[in-house]
Amino acid sequence: MDAKTIGFVVLSVILLLVLARFIHQLIFGKSITEMLIDADNPAVALALGGFMLGVVQVIIPILSGGSHSFWRDVAGVAAYGIGGILAMAVTGLLFDYYSQWIGLNLREQVKAGNVAAGLITAAEYVAASFLVSGTLTGDSGAILPTVVFWLAGIIALVVITHVFRQLTDYDDVAQITQRNVAAAAGYAGLLIANGMMVGFAVSGDFTGYQEGFRGFGLMLLVVLAFYPVRQFIVQTVLLGGAFSLRGGRLDREIADDQNLGAGLLEAIGYISTAMIVTHIL
Repeated sequence: MDAKTIGFVVLSVILLLVLARFIHQLIFGKSITEMLIDADNPAVALALGGFMLGVVQVIIPILSGGSHSFWRDVAGVAAYGIGGILAMAVTGLLFDYYSQWIGLNLREQVKAGNVAAGLITAAEYVAASFLVSGTLTGDSGAILPTVVFWLAGIIALVVITHVFRQLTDYDDVAQITQRNVAAAAGYAGLLIANGMMVGFAVSGDFTGYQEGFRGFGLMLLVVLAFYPVRQFIVQTVLLGGAFSLRGGRLDREIADDQNLGAGLLEAIGYISTAMIVTHIL
């Protein structure tokens, strides 16, 4: 990579991150400086950090694409970079509306300094970035299929997350509102893993809606692997508890003891499963 290319990449990343910071500030309706510096709010730092990680995830495929002329590269990065960041922000906002629907106002909780809410907000942006970067792969360049599978991916992300959080014997919303970081860690891990799986399901070249949705549906069935990972691998193998279809030692450690280690193991179990699946299929 020559000096000109390196300079172009560095400048593009900086400009897109500045744009991302501005968009994130619009989402919260308050100055980042006011929330993060003046109020010393760590939840905002988590949310902003997740958003920035998501932006990098979205723009890496764009910057690593083939180079053409300088101005054509600039136009491509601007179009796909800005479009990708906006799509990620919209995906995060839609998931935020879902969270409000189940009784969890993430934005207000983050503004109030709830670290558990900040962790989930960060995870929702990272999950959204996997979905958006997945829809931007392929060589067809067609806008309509990209939008269709992006919308299908959002629906899948929300539905899968909602269904799997019913596995817990405790109320996720109540635990997160009460600032239980252990519960938030497991929830965040599930979100990121779902984003990885759904993003992988919508990635690749567009060869037709019938074939595309068949592959999409089959990939989503693999998400069922998260159930035995939580109840058997994490709870029984790692924590040494008895196997149960629902509830058990893992839930007690997270809800009653607020054991962050148990929550992190749950998160790592989900993400590890997603990494294995998306690299071997």
